[in-house]
Amino acid sequence: MVVRWFFTVLIGVVVAAVVGVLAWALSPVAPEVSGIVFAIAALPFGVMLGWIIAVAPKTLPASPHPSDTAESAWMSTALAGTATDLVVVVGLGLAAISIARWELPTQLVLLGILLVAFASTATRYSIVRTRAVRA
Repeated sequence: MVVRWFFTVLIGVVVAAVVGVLAWALSPVAPEVSGIVFAIAALPFGVMLGWIIAVAPKTLPASPHPSDTAESAWMSTALAGTATDLVVVVGLGLAAISIARWELPTQLVLLGILLVAFASTATRYSIVRTRAVRA
């Protein structure tokens, strides 16, 4: 088990080093500081990735039917509602933008759609989970 944890930390350090080197190479201002900050910020995520690769497959039992969990049912319900929400929001947004004759940047519009999708999914998931837990 110690060997697995060693590889977990090693993978985390390698991921952080790669991210730090990329930040250092691509940063136009203060590349050393950018590299250090990005490497420190990436270290926990690299260790999590290492845990997923090295430790989790050996310690966590595999679910015989991963799609039969309560969480997957809650997420399916939330995502189905999110699709409806997106159609409504995009339709109303398109109508408002067309009537007002606004020229919006594409990135801004796509970011807005993505944020609406995230907010709708998170809200619907928490509502479905709360209803299921209280029932």
